[in-house]
Amino acid sequence: MDMDLTVLGSVWLKLVACVLFLLLQWTENLTLPKTSTLCLDKPCQNRAECREAPSDFLCQCKSPAPVLPSTRCDSSSALCQLSICQGNATCQPTGAHPGELVCQCEPGLLGQECHSSAQLCAQGLCGDTSQCLAVQDRSPGYACICQEGYTGSSCEKKVDHCSPNPCRNHAICRSRRDSPTCFCVPGFQGKHCEIEVNECVSWPCRNGATCLDKIGHYICLCRPGYTGSSCEVQIDECQSQPCLHGGSCHDHINGFSCTCLAGFQGERCETNIDECSDQPCRNGALCVDEINSYRCDCSQTNFTGVDCEIPPPPCWSQPCLNGALCEDENGNYTCSCWPGFEGRNCETDVGECDSSPCVNEGTCIELSWKTLYGTEPLFPTRYNPRHASGFICKCPPGFSGALCEQNTTSCTTNPCHNGAICEDFLGSYKCICLSESQDGILYGGRNCSEPLVGCEGHECQNGAACMPFLSEGVHGYSCICKPGYTGSYCQTPTVFSFETIGGFLHLQTPLLGAETYFNITLSFRTVLKNTLLFQRGSEGVSLSLELQETHLLLDLKSDPQPNATIWTLTLPQDVSDGEWHTVEAVLGEGTLLLQLLEPCQDGDNCSATAQLETGALELESSLQSTFVGRSYEGGGSGSFIGCMRDLFVDSQLMVPENCLSSSVVNVEQGCSHHDRCLSGPCENLGKCVNLWLGYQCLCLRPYVGQNCAEESVTARFGQEDSASYAVFTITDQLESDTLYLSMFLRTRKESGLLVLLANSTTEYLKMWLEKGKLMVQVNNLKTLMGKTVVNNGEIHFVCITIKEGMLTLQESDHEFRAMDVQPVSLQFEDVVYVGGLLDRHETSAFGGYFKGCLQDLQLNERKLEFFPLDASVMSYRPDLMVDVTPGCTSDDSCSKNPCQNGGICFSLWDDFTCNCPPSTKGQHCEEVRWCELTPCPPQATCRTLNQGYECISNVTFQDNTTLVYHGNRLISRHLTSIVFSIRTRKRNAAVLHAESGSDFVTVSIQDGFLVLELLSGPSSSSSLSPVTLHSPRPVADGEWHVVELSMASPWANNSQWIMVPLDEKDEPTISDAMTGNLDFLREGVDILLGGLGPESGWNLIGCLSNVEIGGIMLPYYGPAEVRFPRTQKEKFNKLSKEPVQTGCVGEVMCEPNPCLHGGICDDRFNLFQCICLPGWGGDRCELNTNTCASNPCQHGHCSVQDLSYSCMCESGYTGTNCEVKVDVCASHECVNGGTCLRGFNIYSCLCPDRFTGPYCKPPKLPVSICGDEQQNYTCFNGGNCSDTNMMCDCLPGFSGHWCELDLDECRSNPCLNGGYCQNMVNKFQCVCEMTFAGETCEVDLSAENVSSDLLLSISLVSVALLLVLFGVATALVITLNRRATRGTYSPSRQEKEGSRVEMWNIVQPPPMERLI
Repeated sequence: MDMDLTVLGSVWLKLVACVLFLLLQWTENLTLPKTSTLCLDKPCQNRAECREAPSDFLCQCKSPAPVLPSTRCDSSSALCQLSICQGNATCQPTGAHPGELVCQCEPGLLGQECHSSAQLCAQGLCGDTSQCLAVQDRSPGYACICQEGYTGSSCEKKVDHCSPNPCRNHAICRSRRDSPTCFCVPGFQGKHCEIEVNECVSWPCRNGATCLDKIGHYICLCRPGYTGSSCEVQIDECQSQPCLHGGSCHDHINGFSCTCLAGFQGERCETNIDECSDQPCRNGALCVDEINSYRCDCSQTNFTGVDCEIPPPPCWSQPCLNGALCEDENGNYTCSCWPGFEGRNCETDVGECDSSPCVNEGTCIELSWKTLYGTEPLFPTRYNPRHASGFICKCPPGFSGALCEQNTTSCTTNPCHNGAICEDFLGSYKCICLSESQDGILYGGRNCSEPLVGCEGHECQNGAACMPFLSEGVHGYSCICKPGYTGSYCQTPTVFSFETIGGFLHLQTPLLGAETYFNITLSFRTVLKNTLLFQRGSEGVSLSLELQETHLLLDLKSDPQPNATIWTLTLPQDVSDGEWHTVEAVLGEGTLLLQLLEPCQDGDNCSATAQLETGALELESSLQSTFVGRSYEGGGSGSFIGCMRDLFVDSQLMVPENCLSSSVVNVEQGCSHHDRCLSGPCENLGKCVNLWLGYQCLCLRPYVGQNCAEESVTARFGQEDSASYAVFTITDQLESDTLYLSMFLRTRKESGLLVLLANSTTEYLKMWLEKGKLMVQVNNLKTLMGKTVVNNGEIHFVCITIKEGMLTLQESDHEFRAMDVQPVSLQFEDVVYVGGLLDRHETSAFGGYFKGCLQDLQLNERKLEFFPLDASVMSYRPDLMVDVTPGCTSDDSCSKNPCQNGGICFSLWDDFTCNCPPSTKGQHCEEVRWCELTPCPPQATCRTLNQGYECISNVTFQDNTTLVYHGNRLISRHLTSIVFSIRTRKRNAAVLHAESGSDFVTVSIQDGFLVLELLSGPSSSSSLSPVTLHSPRPVADGEWHVVELSMASPWANNSQWIMVPLDEKDEPTISDAMTGNLDFLREGVDILLGGLGPESGWNLIGCLSNVEIGGIMLPYYGPAEVRFPRTQKEKFNKLSKEPVQTGCVGEVMCEPNPCLHGGICDDRFNLFQCICLPGWGGDRCELNTNTCASNPCQHGHCSVQDLSYSCMCESGYTGTNCEVKVDVCASHECVNGGTCLRGFNIYSCLCPDRFTGPYCKPPKLPVSICGDEQQNYTCFNGGNCSDTNMMCDCLPGFSGHWCELDLDECRSNPCLNGGYCQNMVNKFQCVCEMTFAGETCEVDLSAENVSSDLLLSISLVSVALLLVLFGVATALVITLNRRATRGTYSPSRQEKEGSRVEMWNIVQPPPMERLI
C-alpha cells in the first residue's frame, strides 16, 4: 500500500509539471504580435532579398555594382523623366545641391540601352542618408530605401525590434539599431534570459557554510560562530567584553576564553580568590581580602609585621615621660631625655631655680612648670617638653636682663641721639657715638647730639684721615695716618728701601731687665725668595727673621755654637710676591711668637708659637743690638733687597731720618721700586717675574733662553720618505716611581712608531700612530687609544704620565685615563728608540718609520736633545741617529706634478694643494664635473660618475629599432644585475638578448609578463640549468614598471636569481635553479637591446629607461652624439649608428578625436579613453544616458537608471510616468456594508451596527453591554461584566479595560527554522518552510529518520498547492495581457545591475504566500 501511494504521488507531480510547462508556452504565445506575410510569397526575383516595410515590401537586388532596388527588380527606374535609367544604372547625387539625384550608367555599358542624358531626381525626398526608389502606379511615385534600424515613408521612424518581445522570464526588451537587447531580472541570464542562474555554483558561502540557491540570489546557512551575507565574518564573542575584572578575552570559533588577572578565577573571571581562606594573619588580627593579595589589620593588637607576627617592642608601652625619645636595645629600652629632665624614664624635673639665679629681687620661674602655660605672659601658649629646660627671671620695675642684673632706669628715656648706643653706667648712662657718619656729619657730646666740626680746615697730610672730637667743650681733630707715615699730621714718612747689596740699619736698644718683653714689628715688600729681614743679638743669644723659599722663618739660638739649642717657627704663606706684608716677632714670658698681621685665608695658619726656657738665656745683654737688612757678620749672600716701613722695635717706631748716619748704610728714604717686567722682556708668551733688580722669564715649551727667544731644535724624520730613527741610552739612575714622557708632534702620516722604551728583558712602553690616532701600550698588556686625529699637519703637544697605577694620555686639551696599569720606572741603561727600530721588519709592526717632526722631547723632565743648544742643560744625547735632520722642512710634494687636468700645484708642509681649473675638483683635480660642461644632447640629463659621465634619458623603440652594444674589454667588476624601467602595450617582445657559446641571457615580454631566461657558467658544468623567472603580474599595460633582476648571492660563482617586486604588494620572485653571473658580456659579445633585429616580429614597441648591467649603463648616444668622450674605465660602447628617438612618445590616438558628443579624448599611451560629458556613455560616448531629459515623469521626480529611467511619484499618483491619480477607495476592503471614507493617501471604513474593526468585520467573540442607564460600557471578545467600575473580566488571550486588545502570542518568535507565525486567539500557529514541520517547525524533513508516510503526505499537500498556484498563474497572465500599459511597474529600473534588473514591483507576493 505504501508503494502504491508513492507511485501515485510521483504521477501527480509529473502531471503538474506538464501542466505548468504548457501554461508557460501558452503564456509566451500570448505575447507574440502578428507577423507580416507579404514576403512569404517570395515576390522578389533574381535571388533578391525581400525586406518588409510597415505596409509593403522592398527587394534588395544581388549585383556586383551598386544598383537601386526596384519593386520587383524587373522594371526600370522611373525617377528620371523623359530618359529612364536602364540596365545596370544607378541613381546617384549630383553634388551640386543637397537632394539632387541623376541616373548614372556604369562604365563600359554605354553601348547598351543606357542613356547618358537624365532628368534631375526628386530633391530631399528621402533625406541625406537614405536611398530613393522609383515606384510605378503609386503616388508620389517613389519610395525610400532606409538604412538599417529605420523605417517609414521618409525613414523617419526607428525599427522596434522588441515587437514581438523575444525576451523571456519577465526580462525587459530594449531595441537597438540592428537587434533587440534583453535585460534580465536577477536569477536569469542568456541572450533571451532563458537560463536560470545558479548563484551557488561559485561557492560564495565561506567557512563551511551551506549555500541555498534562490531566484536572483542565494542564502548562506552559517556554521555556529560565523555571520554575514556570505558567512565571511567570524562572530567576535569578545565584543560584549564578557571577561570581568580586567580579564583578557580571546576569541574562538563559536566561543571565547578568558585570561584572568592575578587574584581572579572562573570562566569569566567572575570569582575573586579569597587569599584570607588560609587565615594568614596571626595573633587575632583581622584579615582583609584584596585583589591578588591580603592585608592584616594589626590595629586591634600590639603586634606588627605583614602577618602581625612581630611582638611589640619595649617602647610600645611608651615608658619614657616628658616627651623623651624611647630607643629599643636588645629587648630593653633607654630614654633620651630632653634638657631639664633626668631619671630612667625622664620622670625627674631638674630644678633650675634651686640656686636662686635671679638678682635684684627677680622672681625665678622654671620653664618646666606646666601650670603656668597659658597664664604667664612670659611663657609660650603651649607646653613643649623639648623646650622645658631653663628658667626665666621675672624682673621688678627698673631692672632687666636674663638675671635682672641691668638697671634700665637711665636708658629707658632714650637719651642718646643720632644712632648712638646707650649703656647704663654707675647709676647713670653713657652714650657711645657712631664713629662713621651716615649723613656726612659726626656727632659728639654727652648725648651725641652736637655736630663735630674739628676737621674743618684740618692739616692732615699724605692722604691721612681726619677724625674730629669734642673735649670739655672744645672741638679738635686727630690725623689717622696711612701705612708708611707718622707724626701729628702724618707728615713724616716711615718708608725706607734697600736697593744695593750690603745695605743695613743698625739699632741699639737700652737694657730692660730680666723679665723683658722683646718684640719687633715691620712691613716689607720684596721678590727675593731667600733673604734676611733682621737679626737681633750679635753674640750669645740671637733672634733672626728671614725668608726661605718665599716663606717666613723665625730662629732663636741660645749661642753661636753648633750644638746650641735652636727654636724655629715657620709660616706657610708665600710673601715674596712684591706686595706689602706685615709681620710681628715676639719673645717674652717663655713664649716665642711669629704672626702675619693681615687677613688670613680659610685653612691657612697665620701665626706660630713655641714654648721655651729663658732662665739660661742672657737676654738683656745679648739682644741690645739689632741689624735690619743683613746679619751682624755682614756679607751679601743674605742681604735684603726691597722696601720696609713702620718698623717698631720693642713697641718704639724707628724713623730713618732720626737714625745716626753711622748706623745707616745704603738705606734710602722712600720706596723707589721699579717693575722690571713693564717693558715686556719675555718673548713667545713667556711669563715675566719681577726680581726687584732684574727679572726672570718662565718660558713655555718649546722655548728656552733668558728672554724665551730661543726654540728647541726640531728633529725631522723621514725626509723624502727615508727611514729615520734615533737611539738614546739612560745614563743616570732616577729615583722615581713616576714616568713622564712629552713632546711636540707634527705629521701627516697616519701610522708609524714614535717612541719605544726597553730594558734588557722587555719593551715596557710603546707609543705609535694608527689611523692618525695615538696608541699607547704598557708592558704589552693594556692599550690606550687617543681620541683626536693628530696627523693633520698641525703641531700637537703629547704627554704620557704613569703614576701610582694610572695611565694618563694628554693630547693638547684632551685627557683620557686608564686604570689597572702595572707600574713602570725608568732605570739606568734603558734604551729609548725614537722614530723607528733598527730592524725594518720589526718597525713595520707599528706601521713603519715615523715621518714628520718631533720637538722638545722630554723624559722625566730630562731633554732628549737631537741637536743640543746648551751643554750645561741636563739632557740625554743620542747614541745613534739615521737620516734625522735639524729643522722641520717639508718635502717638495709638487715635484711629481700630482695635479691633473691642468691643475696648478702649491706646496704645503708635507702636502700639496691643487688649484683646479673650472669644472674639476678633487685633491688631484682628477674629478671632472662633466655635467657642468653640458656634454649631453639637450633632451638628455647628465649624470656624473666617478671618472666620467653618462647621458640619462628615456627612449622610444619602434618596431624596427634594435641597438647593439659591446663591452670595452676593461670591465673588471662582476656583472650580477640588470636594472631598467619599461613602458609598453606589446604582449610579446624581446627587451635584451645576448649569447656567447652556451651562455645566454634574454629579458622579454611573453603574453604580457616579464620573463628572464639565463644560463651562465663553465661549459663543463652539467649541474647548471637555465634560470627562468616570470613577473607576478603583467607589465604590458601602458604604465611604467621598474625591473630589477639580480643574483641572490652576488659574491658566489653560482646562485639563484631574484626578480625584485614590481609592486609593494608582491613578493620577490626567486628562481628554483642556480646559474652564474653575466661576466660573459664584458667583452666580445653582441648585446641586443629593443628586439632581435629587423623582420623578427619580437621587436619592442614602447619605451625604455637607461638599462644598467651590473651598474654599468648601456648608452643611447654614441661618440658623435656627445660633446666629450666618456672617460670612465668600465663601460659599454654603442655600435649602432642610427640615432634613437628620445623621450617616451606613443602613437597619436586622439587626432582626430574618436570621442563623440563632445567627449574628451585621453591618450593612454597607444590607447585612448573617452571622458564623456554628462548624459553620454559608452566607449566613444555614443550612448545617451540622460533618459530624463524629456521630463517623462508627469507628477514625480525622474532619476536616470543606466539607459532607462524611473519615476518617484508624488503622493496620490501612480503609473509608469506618474500619470494616474490614485483612488484610495478603488480597492478598499470595507465589508458588511461598510462605507469607504477617503483620506490623504489612506482610507477608513464607516461600519454599520454589529460590525467593528478597521474593515467592519463581525467581532470574533460575542460582546456584552454592561452598566445601567446612567453609565454603561461594552465588553468585547467574550468579556464579562465585573464588579469593578468600568472594567471587564477578559477571556484568555485578551486584555485591556474592555478586553479590546488581542494578545500577540507571536511576539516571542516561537517558530523555529524560518517558520512564519500566525497569531490566533490565545494561541499561535506556525507556517513552516518546505523542509521543516512540527508545531514550532522543529522537525527537519531532510533528515534520514523522516518516514515515507510523512514524505507522501507532504507531496500530496504540495500537489494541491501547485494546482492552486496554477490557477493563480493563469489569472495573472490574462491580467498582464489586459494591463500591458498599466500598473505600478517602473521600467526605469531595467538596468540596475548590468543586464539583470530587479523587478520586485511586478506582482510581488506577500511574505506569507512566498513562504508557502
